[in-house]
Amino acid sequence: MKVKRGQKLCKKCNNINGARAHTCKHCNEPFVSKTQSKITKVKKKKPKIYETISDWKSLEKGTRIKVIARSGNYYVGSNGDRQYMSDAGIYTIQAHDNNGLIVHGTEGGYGYIYMGPELQCESLPNMYRSPHKIVKVNLPVRPV
Repeated sequence: MKVKRGQKLCKKCNNINGARAHTCKHCNEPFVSKTQSKITKVKKKKPKIYETISDWKSLEKGTRIKVIARSGNYYVGSNGDRQYMSDAGIYTIQAHDNNGLIVHGTEGGYGYIYMGPELQCESLPNMYRSPHKIVKVNLPVRPV
């Protein structure tokens, strides 16, 4: 069987696979690398595990959290849809007060995560302060 450009042949089952494949898609046999002449190991990604937070006031400095998208402070437009003002992402807790968390982002910069009760803004009737949805993250701390 002749293979075309961008393809390779599995030696075990004689089926054609993509050139960049590490294992055969038919029999799961790993391919031998020509440069190293050994079997290429397929890396499995570690699943991200998120732990729900029951009491945000008990979080300590250095704890890594993830802010879930579409939560937190929002603006209600004239057609009724909400536009959220907060950035989702992973943050490290620096401190907390009665209404929220002071955090440091992974890309740099400090922020405030509001966790108090939902309130309507007095000066802007379409703005609302709403608590963010957060979860603990199992990611290791990057060296500074």
